Amino acid sequence: MRVARTASHSVAASSDRLWSPGLPHIVAVAPIWPVFGAPAFVAGLILASLASFIVYLPLTALALNKGAPIAEDAPAPELTRPAQTVLLTLWIATTWLGAVLSMRSLG
Repeated sequence: MRVARTASHSVAASSDRLWSPGLPHIVAVAPIWPVFGAPAFVAGLILASLASFIVYLPLTALALNKGAPIAEDAPAPELTRPAQTVLLTLWIATTWLGAVLSMRSLG
């Protein structure tokens, strides 16, 4: 969990906000709602948010720190614009995948 917080704090310097899935992410995947319905939309959002904080952000933090673990007292590596773009792309793809999978299990 510390790695996710560390990776999310690195954007705070430029935007005074933590990096986390928020309104721009939800707007980006809003077409899921009319295509698959509300249950699939919510399932996709939950899956993408979990994957983001459990897998994507920690791996990004390690990659930005050149594979070394982040020390407790070390500053977080800066989350670059390309890294943010990759995270957003992964998040959107995971949301759509979660929606499709939930529809297959519901249908």
